[in-house]
Amino acid sequence: MSPPSPTPPTLGYRVPSLGWRITVASLRLIPLVLLFVGLPAAALSFLQSHSLPLPLSIVAVTIAGAVILALSTARYIAKPTRIYGPLSIAMSAFVLVYVFYILGRSTYAFLVPGSDVTLHLTYTGLIELLLLVPALSLAAGVVTTVEDARKARERLPYDYPP
Repeated sequence: MSPPSPTPPTLGYRVPSLGWRITVASLRLIPLVLLFVGLPAAALSFLQSHSLPLPLSIVAVTIAGAVILALSTARYIAKPTRIYGPLSIAMSAFVLVYVFYILGRSTYAFLVPGSDVTLHLTYTGLIELLLLVPALSLAAGVVTTVEDARKARERLPYDYPP
């Protein structure tokens, strides 16, 4: 008697159900809220409580973090659909605009209390480097949108292997 032959690999993909994607997206949301909304708002509140001028508005940082979180969560849920590419473009474009907003305020000057000394801190080079990430993500979103329009479901076996 010969041993059973191995089963051939199945071609295809296993897309998680919508309920599972919503659950995982919700679980991802908890630490991301702390990272994109809580920490920046706390840091800016700390500066403000010590009478230091704020480089960015707490409201702007909170709203931008909330928009990034909403788009990120929607993008995660929509990954197996054709809307994934346009959501990636929207998220990358928003992050690009937000980083340009930060770039415009990347020189920080404040007076040292009790003296005539003004300290100037600039982080323009770092912000310019950070612009690469949303720019490349924007290009990837455009490519994904075009590929999904040309050949629907072609990327799914790579995103959700069997």
